[in-house]
Amino acid sequence: MPAFLRSRLSRRSFMAGSATVLTVAIRLPALAQNTPPPAPNRHPAAFIRIAPDGKVTFLLPTVEMGQGTQTGQAQVLAEELGVDIRSVAIAVPTQPQPEYRIHLFNQMRSVGSYGMRYWHDPLRRAGAQARMMLVQAAADRLGVEPTSLTVSDGMVIHAATNRRVPYGQLTEAAARLTPLAEPVFIPANQRRYSGQRIARLDTMEKITGRATFGIDVTMEDLLHGAVKLGPVYRAEVDAIDDAKARAMPGVIAVVPVPRGAVVVARSWWQAKQAADALEIRWKPTPHDTLSSALIDAQLRAGLDRADVPPSLVRGDAGGALQNAARIVEADYAVPFLAHVCMEPITCTARTTAGRIELWMPTQGHDEVRMTLERALRIPAEQLFINSTFLGGGFGRKTDGESAIQAILASRAVGGRPVKVIWSREDDVQQGHYRQTMMARLRAVLDTEGRISAMSIRVAGPQMGRNLGIPVTNNIDPFSLLGLVDMRYQIPNLRIDHAVVDLPVPMRPWRSIAHSFTGFFLESFMDECARAAGRDPLDFRKAHLAGQPRMLAVLDRVAQMSGWSTPAPAGVSRGIAVVDSYGSPVAEVVELRMVNGQPRVERVHAAIDCGRAINPGQVETQIQGSVIEALGAALRLQITLKDGRAEQSNFGDYPILRIDEVPEISVSIIETGSPLGGVGEPGVPPLAPAMVNAIQAANGKRVRALPVLEKLG
Repeated sequence: MPAFLRSRLSRRSFMAGSATVLTVAIRLPALAQNTPPPAPNRHPAAFIRIAPDGKVTFLLPTVEMGQGTQTGQAQVLAEELGVDIRSVAIAVPTQPQPEYRIHLFNQMRSVGSYGMRYWHDPLRRAGAQARMMLVQAAADRLGVEPTSLTVSDGMVIHAATNRRVPYGQLTEAAARLTPLAEPVFIPANQRRYSGQRIARLDTMEKITGRATFGIDVTMEDLLHGAVKLGPVYRAEVDAIDDAKARAMPGVIAVVPVPRGAVVVARSWWQAKQAADALEIRWKPTPHDTLSSALIDAQLRAGLDRADVPPSLVRGDAGGALQNAARIVEADYAVPFLAHVCMEPITCTARTTAGRIELWMPTQGHDEVRMTLERALRIPAEQLFINSTFLGGGFGRKTDGESAIQAILASRAVGGRPVKVIWSREDDVQQGHYRQTMMARLRAVLDTEGRISAMSIRVAGPQMGRNLGIPVTNNIDPFSLLGLVDMRYQIPNLRIDHAVVDLPVPMRPWRSIAHSFTGFFLESFMDECARAAGRDPLDFRKAHLAGQPRMLAVLDRVAQMSGWSTPAPAGVSRGIAVVDSYGSPVAEVVELRMVNGQPRVERVHAAIDCGRAINPGQVETQIQGSVIEALGAALRLQITLKDGRAEQSNFGDYPILRIDEVPEISVSIIETGSPLGGVGEPGVPPLAPAMVNAIQAANGKRVRALPVLEKLG
């Protein structure tokens, strides 16, 4: 079968190195730096398939969960390969392989805003290599020099003789050539797709209902599964009385799984009704009385501890604070947050001898693989993951728990396919949350109104360690990024983390640590500016010497919002700037206080993501980030009582409604910097910019989220 270059990539080479240890070391520099280290070379066959009829398929290493990454990646590949982007098909590999792994942590994962900033260069190189191999094959066939040939829409063209050779006729010959290590790229002035506002490739499928999300999977002989999980985190089953459930219509099986049971039935509603009827006795846990009040007390105690080792020390912040004449001090807090993806957790499994096949919306292909290797002893070569569209991810859809449930359910019914779906209540009450954290910041203001020293104490769990990631020097990137790598130039600085272990399951939430470290630091910078009697914009700029990108986005957002001119009557402004995932973003929030509550009317955002591969997608990602961050900052939280979540659905976990969405303007700055992420950097500045605007409006400083609860 003459798929392009397939003969150059053996199964053995694909499988080499696929067995990865369960504990994956993620070094702080790899996550924190603006420019990831160069990716290893991959063979273009890993990403490009060209059939004899010329049909082109791109095998993309990241999934599509609504952010448009696959369109951006296809733009890069189509540009260099010389094909019509509207004619290509998109697929995701069914098995994690070295070619599809982010080498920084050796996993195939769609996380960390790496979709473009990591994969741009490997995909661009692959497209250019493949194009040059096809051109060389055509030159050999036509008896001309490669330099006399051009490419367009899947054809190699010899203009002098008007001869055209379709790519499909060249793949066999091209497959025998060796890719150039340093191919020639399409010049910037000839780019057709990269940098352009290309409509997303998945839009038509979605608006016509043809797109397949995990929850849409259907096939012959399909059964349906619903879960019943322990209400207390980490509670395991003691005994199940399933007599009533088994007698209900459509029920096929009741299957014990970790943390509960799956009921398999002919329809999901039948399975759900029967799952609710299960009588399960749960084993007692040490966490049966856990509450938010108890957790808050533990975090506050962490802020007061005297035995916390430093994570970062620069100069002598302690000495400066002891001898300071003017100190600004404030404590901040953020709650647990659920991800509430529009599509809840789901997985379909079909099990046969020697083959496990999954259909699931997952961000973490290797994590699913490793989970199943550990829990069910499934060899990697027997596991095949069919990636569907994701109805949102935000860091939640990386683990393999639903895959375990679906596989066990399928095995219990003779290998028939079973689609397990969690209800919204399951997802909210048994989900994996953004961690709750507190922080205490103290700063010394010198006689010129500048910060000469600062200490930052963070109290809360180390989510990275909880996920099996080694933590060195007490620096957990999932807890301290945004602080240990802050751009503000402060000569004396101490940062530490009072670790408070919690039994609550946690997962990265959109922008991970920056979602709360940005709130802590940017709220505090505003408090320091006010204490110094300085304009908040000018105060920030005074501490950003040598940070041209941060200064550029601040200047742009100030221009967009008219910061230097009075706001409209009744409107107050707040500003914040955060550099995350290689992209500094500055935001100005404009709001009115109505009956003591903030109503956000406009948000201005400026981003420097290096180069916008698709400016339209950059804008929509920033807008989506602002909307998600605004809803969370205003009123979202998961609270605990008697060891379980008190919230269960959108009625008591109310995301932002459409009539509450403000006008959002986005400006993209291109400074020639390396590519940065766009899916997450719009989140961190929103909450601090909003609370800064609230203080500007009424003089009240909100230091804990969600805002509406704290304002009363």
